[in-house]
Amino acid sequence: MKKKILCLFFAVICLQGYPQIPSTLEIPGERTTTPAIEFSHFPSRMHAFIWRNWTTVPAARLAEVLSTTEGNVQKVAFSMGLNKQKKINPVWSSAQGYITVLRHNWHLLPYDQLLVLLGLSREELAWRLIEDDFLFVKLGQLKPYCTPLYFQEPSQHMRQQATDISKWLRELDGSIVPEVKRFSFAKDIASENKRRSLENNKLELRLVFSYFAEFGDPLKDPEVSSYPDFLLKKLSEKGINAVWVHTVLRTLVPPSGIFPGMDDYADRISNLNKLVKRADKYGIKVYLYVNEPRAMPEDFFNTQEKKDLIGVKGGQGGNLFSLCTSNKMVLDWMRSSFEKVFSSVPGLGGVFTITASENLTSCASHRKQAECERCKGVSYDKIIADVNKAIHEGVKKGNPAANVLIYDWAWDDNYAERIIRQLPKDAWLMSVSEWSLPIERGGIKSKVGEYSISSVGPGPRALQYWKWAKEAGLKIVAKIQVNTTWELGSVPVIPAMDLIAEHARNLSNESINGIMFSWSVGGYPSKNMSLFQEVFNNPNKMDLLQFTVQNYDKESAPYIRNAWKYFSSGFAEYPYHISTLYTGPQHMGTANLLYIHPTRYKSTMVGIPYDDLDSWQSIYPTDTWIHQMEKVAAGFDLGYRELEKAFKAAGKKKRPTIQKEMDRAKVINLHFSSIILQAKFIRERNNYLNATDKDVRLNSLKIMEECATQEKINVKKLLPLALHDPTIGYESSNQYFYIPQDLKEKYINLNHTLMWLRNERRLP
Repeated sequence: MKKKILCLFFAVICLQGYPQIPSTLEIPGERTTTPAIEFSHFPSRMHAFIWRNWTTVPAARLAEVLSTTEGNVQKVAFSMGLNKQKKINPVWSSAQGYITVLRHNWHLLPYDQLLVLLGLSREELAWRLIEDDFLFVKLGQLKPYCTPLYFQEPSQHMRQQATDISKWLRELDGSIVPEVKRFSFAKDIASENKRRSLENNKLELRLVFSYFAEFGDPLKDPEVSSYPDFLLKKLSEKGINAVWVHTVLRTLVPPSGIFPGMDDYADRISNLNKLVKRADKYGIKVYLYVNEPRAMPEDFFNTQEKKDLIGVKGGQGGNLFSLCTSNKMVLDWMRSSFEKVFSSVPGLGGVFTITASENLTSCASHRKQAECERCKGVSYDKIIADVNKAIHEGVKKGNPAANVLIYDWAWDDNYAERIIRQLPKDAWLMSVSEWSLPIERGGIKSKVGEYSISSVGPGPRALQYWKWAKEAGLKIVAKIQVNTTWELGSVPVIPAMDLIAEHARNLSNESINGIMFSWSVGGYPSKNMSLFQEVFNNPNKMDLLQFTVQNYDKESAPYIRNAWKYFSSGFAEYPYHISTLYTGPQHMGTANLLYIHPTRYKSTMVGIPYDDLDSWQSIYPTDTWIHQMEKVAAGFDLGYRELEKAFKAAGKKKRPTIQKEMDRAKVINLHFSSIILQAKFIRERNNYLNATDKDVRLNSLKIMEECATQEKINVKKLLPLALHDPTIGYESSNQYFYIPQDLKEKYINLNHTLMWLRNERRLP
């Protein structure tokens, strides 16, 4: 998926399962000396810690971390205006909720105290930082240095600051509505309009990820709660017939001589069988995402009992070495392992492979073949093709009916045709539809990478690869994003329906056999999925007004149709660049803090944006980037006004659905409005710090004050929407980018910023 994996030199910790790792294990980034950010809008780091964890961690656990009493913790909390702590949802301490807690405390606690807070062992946290979709990369590949944090009786000055926070918090009373519990997606998803499953669907495969799946090791969960019945049922109603699950091959097989495996593999196989049977009730097949053979640490090859493995040690990436696939033993192990999995889970639908990126796998996967004596004389295309063929042979031997989707992500274009022509004839080739599509935004020309709804595919790369695949007799799959993307990953759906319909029409001309509707981001069972399929199946008959009438009513349909036009035309102006998608502030939106002084921290990959405007804007000049985002925000504002008209015109039965869509359109508008204000604030802050002319500095302070003041209004508008809708701020692999408590902190941060700005303007 992403080239971030080149930095995963700490993956030694996740090779045999964390219970087997010594307690002396060093957690990624443990030796970092880069100081953590100080959050000056709180009286102290202790106050920040109690505030940020008040709605996610029991007070008793907070007291344990601070080595104090629960009463002392409560006293500090109440001094800031926080209410008595409610019962904490246990999901926050589970694999499906801990990432948000970890992110909240990344700059507040050292690892030893984070372990206490999260209730994890060193081995467990180390495992998750690597295997949970490269979490350490999302946190910046850097653990900020923090001294141990202990309770200290607040000083008089701290108590006064806490009183100010309490006062500012009361200003939000008008924005407080009863909170719908975080993670309570069942009711929300069930409320999506029920549509009949499409008959005679031209797409053989309609594959998607769960909206709220655990990414790291989901099959370890006996309930496989990443895919509950209510979600499978709703996906089926939206025309989905396949779901995918992240796996690591060695966790699904027993140790095999000198090759890796896990003693508890049978539990995962049993759980996989449960999921397959449960999904089958809804006409859904389960596919495994496989990125194999995973690299191993040097110690793995050098143990006496595995001396034969010296013959399969390949290219190096960080502390890891490939299992060299030019050695027949490795390919044989892969074949036999996949055969075991697919014969043990007879109803399994298939796999899709990534063989040239993500984790280090073969010696060619990260261009390491020159480092390997066996591979340096073997062509790149043969190595990639051989890995895919070995996986295919194992899968098919285990279950001839299973499908093998070969994903060409990050293949070297110079070798793609040769790889494709070596693939088994009953394999499927999957390509990102919009990859390499030329675009121009704000006068800046570039090409699309992936994860784009704003840019409508297919692009020239996919078209060329599919042409070769069809000539070779392969079926073809388009990987798209139909609900949301990293263009804005913290909302469940972007209602840019004209763009979705256009993409469907374009692909209907390409003899596509299947669609992969999402990566980890974008699995919500929405009308976008239904629309794409209906247009794909009937490109010349299905128009959006007709679809609107079918899903709403005749009275509201024209206004909703107009809203979709505005949403789509606005979103088509998005200043797309892969750097913006990965490092921009759009996912945090209004919750991202303003920083009076530069943090010097680089924005992290779909993690923490900080104040790194240079990365946010990527190839665009600052003013151009801001102007393009203003166009996006305007489109959602105009569309929202049309939805208001639709709400007034609609019958009572349709009004709740339209209201929910109005709220989400407003959320999107507020996200873009906020990142515009943040960019202007940072631009002017930097101008202020660099200028020597008094008038220039005063003007910058004035603009910064205007931005912070407007952002306070945005917080007040977003807070009730976030409280009411548990999908806002959520994405499966990042969990909650922000929760209501973070929006309240942003309000405190803004008031503190305004105090500083007004003081600066008074200085001579």
